[in-house]
Amino acid sequence: MSTDLNASFNEQYMNINTKMKKRFMRKPNIFEATNEFIALAIQCEHSDQPAFAGHAYVGAAKCEASVGHFLSEAENFLAAARQFMKAEKKLKSLKFYSGDRENLEAAIGCFIQALTKYPDKSPIRTSILMELANDLTELNHKMEAASYYEQAIETVTENTMKVMCFRNLLNLRIDCGKYDIALEIANKICDSNNVPEEILAEVQVTRILLTLLVKPPEDSKPPSLKQLFIDLMNDNETDALPLNTDLRLKLQSLILCHATGDTHSTISVAADTKQFLTMQQVELLHTLTSDDKLQ
Repeated sequence: MSTDLNASFNEQYMNINTKMKKRFMRKPNIFEATNEFIALAIQCEHSDQPAFAGHAYVGAAKCEASVGHFLSEAENFLAAARQFMKAEKKLKSLKFYSGDRENLEAAIGCFIQALTKYPDKSPIRTSILMELANDLTELNHKMEAASYYEQAIETVTENTMKVMCFRNLLNLRIDCGKYDIALEIANKICDSNNVPEEILAEVQVTRILLTLLVKPPEDSKPPSLKQLFIDLMNDNETDALPLNTDLRLKLQSLILCHATGDTHSTISVAADTKQFLTMQQVELLHTLTSDDKLQ
């Protein structure tokens, strides 16, 4: 950030504010001030100074708020949030970490300000929450991201979208090592209606691995989880377990070896099973075999 650009931005920003204050004896021209703030923001974007652009968009948002243009206010807060988030990602790419998280906190604050302008069940509100969660995930703030995914789920009414939100939340909880919470989420997904077969197959496998890791008491398992293991171990063909034969056999062997405490066989089966799994499931399998070694 050059000193000259910093001085130039501050001067232009203050000039717009000063013009507004000088008109206290008559109604200020909000439209003109808004346009000047937006023009300043665009100028900062073109100069690759997203933090400055964010502040300028906040100025435009406040102008719109002063005359009750709440949707335009929300749009400018969103623009500001994206610029502050861009500034935070830029710092991360340079491996510069700010202890006070100035840009990140500004981004989150602007996203929240925008949220308040939309109805509770608005699809736009859902979209904003998911965008914020995705940005936080990209920045490796996964615990924070999970809380916004949870809020997004509460606003979703469409079934497929809700399943996708739950799936994202499941992956985040696993990445954070919260396996017990992840298993609860996986149970909710599999107990939902009309889950696409590909997603159902993936989550069922994840649910099996999580169950082996968490070892929940039998009386705390939901009926569908108990039935999942019954169907798998008895080779029952069911729509709730859309897995190919090879993967079924590998999972059966894994469960039996793990149950008998045969660590060597568990590790051997795990190695043969990896080819059928996602990267995250491979990590779960690695955690499972590592736990077995320690026991």
